[in-house]
Amino acid sequence: MARRWASPCSTILWLLILLQLAWLGWLLAFPAALDSDDALNFAHGVTRFSVLEFSPHFPGYPAFIWLARLINLAVDDPARAVQWASLLGSSLLAPLAALLAVKLWQRPSLLAPVWLLVLALPLTPTLALSGLSDGPALAAWLGTLLALQQRRITLAGLLLGLLLALRPSYFVLALLPLWLGMAQKGTRVRFVFPIALVGLISLLFVWQADGWAYFSEGRRFTDGHFTLWGNTAAAHGDRLLSWARTFNDQLTPLWPLAVGALLVLPLWQRSKNHPAALPPLWTLYWLALLLWTLFGQNPDNPRHLAPITLLGIVLLAGWLPRCGEKLATVTGLLLLGATFTLPRPPAMMQAAKLAEKACPALVTQWGVRLLRETTTLPVTDGWYQGDAALALSQGACRLSRRPITASEMPTAVDQHWFAPRFAAEPGLWLAIPDPPARQN
Repeated sequence: MARRWASPCSTILWLLILLQLAWLGWLLAFPAALDSDDALNFAHGVTRFSVLEFSPHFPGYPAFIWLARLINLAVDDPARAVQWASLLGSSLLAPLAALLAVKLWQRPSLLAPVWLLVLALPLTPTLALSGLSDGPALAAWLGTLLALQQRRITLAGLLLGLLLALRPSYFVLALLPLWLGMAQKGTRVRFVFPIALVGLISLLFVWQADGWAYFSEGRRFTDGHFTLWGNTAAAHGDRLLSWARTFNDQLTPLWPLAVGALLVLPLWQRSKNHPAALPPLWTLYWLALLLWTLFGQNPDNPRHLAPITLLGIVLLAGWLPRCGEKLATVTGLLLLGATFTLPRPPAMMQAAKLAEKACPALVTQWGVRLLRETTTLPVTDGWYQGDAALALSQGACRLSRRPITASEMPTAVDQHWFAPRFAAEPGLWLAIPDPPARQN
């Protein structure tokens, strides 16, 4: 009997691995191009690390810099190094989420549907090509939870330390792993020691670059994120409505059903006497991540939905009836096919290429530093409204993530739309003043 079951499972696993490699090869075919200031900051950090110089910005992400520097030894291109670091980490998300679902719910048949659904998320290729630390940090997080389920305490501690070193702002994600690890009596030292070791190495790394000024910059940066430019609901309550639009765009308007299902998950497990019932702590943990996302993150960046989306898929997998696993697998394949697009540069690079040909100057609030360093155009930060109005009156073009209304421009314009590569990436509008207006 064991042999009869082992063969199909082994075949499915190999097919999933081959599909994962094909997915990886597809993303490697995309041009290596940075499309945000944050990604540019990471690329600068590969050659010179300093939080005070925004290479990268606070809190520094030391482990991601180490990973990118290691890759840079082979490619000798900081931009490609940070993109490949993101791609390497993001390529582990689907298998780790699938293995975690199998372990939590004790159902090997969940491997294929969860694997395919995670691959099919528009968030997954977006994270892979972002040049940011989200993908590797999420992989470390899922790996920590999986290692804890397998009672590999030292490995769990090491991965948790790496999670915090890859993306310290993911400290909320560390709450459940910390709780589960500290609850293992007799192994707490084995769990805490790797975390402390990675933390000490990270602290020494940022200290040698910036010293005490690192902490002053951290206080300034954190205050600014929650009060000025972070666009969070903690500072601007209307941003919750923006989150509703982001949820609709990324998870379809049916997302309230999934949220409701997650919140009643403990009651469902108890009523069904589920053999692998999870403690209510998991649902509370997901709710904490949801609140942290809604009030502490920017809804203009859908990638911030990744933690609650990945954990939500893993937890909701337990609801999937055994007769529905094949249907979920087919659905995952169809959705994965829908994400396919021909390799091309990001919208930011396409817009910048046209702007260099058609614009004397540029006004934008997105990728200001990136455009200043990668184009020959004078670039004005749209955050400073006086400077922006002056530049626009002199014939500058405007680049925006939203359609540009006539009232925003002093003259008639020709608008160009640059579509995103994936649904979780932003598209861009470029407003070019009509030639007669520029001549005047």
